[in-house]
Amino acid sequence: MMRTPASRDRLARRLSAALCLGLVTLSAWGAWHHTAGLSVWTFEGRRELQVAAGELHAPRVAMHTAFGDDELAWPASPTAPAAYLVDFIYTRCPSVCRTLGSQYQQMQRELAAQARTDAAATRVRLASISFDVRHDGTAELKQLAGSLHANPAHWSFAVPASEGDSNTLLRGLGVVAITDGEGGFVHNGDIHLLDRQGRLRALFAMDEWPLALAAASRLAAQPSEGRR
Repeated sequence: MMRTPASRDRLARRLSAALCLGLVTLSAWGAWHHTAGLSVWTFEGRRELQVAAGELHAPRVAMHTAFGDDELAWPASPTAPAAYLVDFIYTRCPSVCRTLGSQYQQMQRELAAQARTDAAATRVRLASISFDVRHDGTAELKQLAGSLHANPAHWSFAVPASEGDSNTLLRGLGVVAITDGEGGFVHNGDIHLLDRQGRLRALFAMDEWPLALAAASRLAAQPSEGRR
């Protein structure tokens, strides 16, 4: 059947509409594929999904600790703490790390109080890990720990032994630390809840430290974690 100019115009419009729909569908599928769903458009959102799926964990790397303890290696020994609340810092940080330090001071006080009556609290460890391998050593960590009145019984400070170790640890937990062009870093300010095997169980914003501490205490109280 011979098409009239009008019918050809209608067909062209239909084809154009179908093509546009196809492109939109393809773009939507691509966005879903690369962001793990339409609900995830940010790196942090994607990381939260990875945490929920159990995909992130701390690999075993060599670390130097401020107090000479060896409890910051995962998987940890059966006698090590059952739950760790970890933040990532650098000692020269003027902003986020200072706030985290204040929150960790509050957690330390609360943890010490709980440990007097709750055995689970004695199996929770606070840990601040520097990713600034070039600048931070045990001397810098000790100075920071002293300024924060950190008690080694509850709060550890460490730095990976090399840049390779640091990158491996950050990558394993999905932590980002980017130089800001002014000698510092832009980095995640979350509190990370890890179990004894180094699995990242949950993420908490820095002002959610009471929730983080409660979750760590619950994890440490689980019989399977206490025995492992």
